[in-house]
Amino acid sequence: MSPVLKATTDLANRIATVYPSLSNGHRKAADFVLQNPLDTATMTIEGLAEKSGASTATVTRFVRALGYANYGEFRAALSEALKLAMAPVANMVDARSITASPFAALVGALKDEAANIEEAIAGLDETTVTRALAALLKAQRIFVVGMGASHHVASFLEDGLALYLDADVIFAASRGGPTHAMRHMLSAGPDDLVIAISMPRYSRSTVELCNFAKKRGTPVLALTDGLTSPLVPIADFALLAPARNRLLPNSPSAIFALADALVTAVARERPDAVEALKGLSESLLWTFHYQAP
Repeated sequence: MSPVLKATTDLANRIATVYPSLSNGHRKAADFVLQNPLDTATMTIEGLAEKSGASTATVTRFVRALGYANYGEFRAALSEALKLAMAPVANMVDARSITASPFAALVGALKDEAANIEEAIAGLDETTVTRALAALLKAQRIFVVGMGASHHVASFLEDGLALYLDADVIFAASRGGPTHAMRHMLSAGPDDLVIAISMPRYSRSTVELCNFAKKRGTPVLALTDGLTSPLVPIADFALLAPARNRLLPNSPSAIFALADALVTAVARERPDAVEALKGLSESLLWTFHYQAP
């Protein structure tokens, strides 16, 4: 994992992990950091103590509770996290300073999407794909998890797989957020499968749900953007599709294409694929719009 991404992920996870056990004084510091990250990144320890209503000794204990050796190490991690979070803003400023037509901007964006898809194709490993498809075809239930920008990919994948698989396909994260998703997955076991989708900026809830699934012995298939993704070390199979975008935090196009390809491959590999497609086509016959000749 890159140093910047590691710093970002570590800082967010550390605060979330220790917050319930913090004293009231420590929580004052934590709350101020969470509400004012930009200001905190430039503050001295005395400044943070004054603004948060805590003492310098309390702030020192707070950053040590997070696992940092000292305040300087904590502030460096916060600065790296902010650098990653604000990168799209800086990119947008740079892009707007360059003279270019709207048409050129649109074409450039499409070329970037095409490059992401080409890289995804080049990075596919036949063994991993074969194992992932086998897991999809034999699973009794499939839990699809995706938050934020990944939510739409997860919804698309749920619809597609439900058409061609006999297994129950459940969009676990769509019904009430992470807490409800956890309830859906309480009964998950080794005969089921979790499909987790996440792009930068990665959803902590998705990572936590995958860890929960692994503890229950449920295989995890990750659709994510690269080897630095926090889903990769958890997953039994990981299919990668870059999510780079010059101006926006991420682009779901290549992961959408990967999800679509998965549905296509599942439809073909289903033992009764022809009969299933025939039945689907007949059932949808009268929903089509026909143009009179």
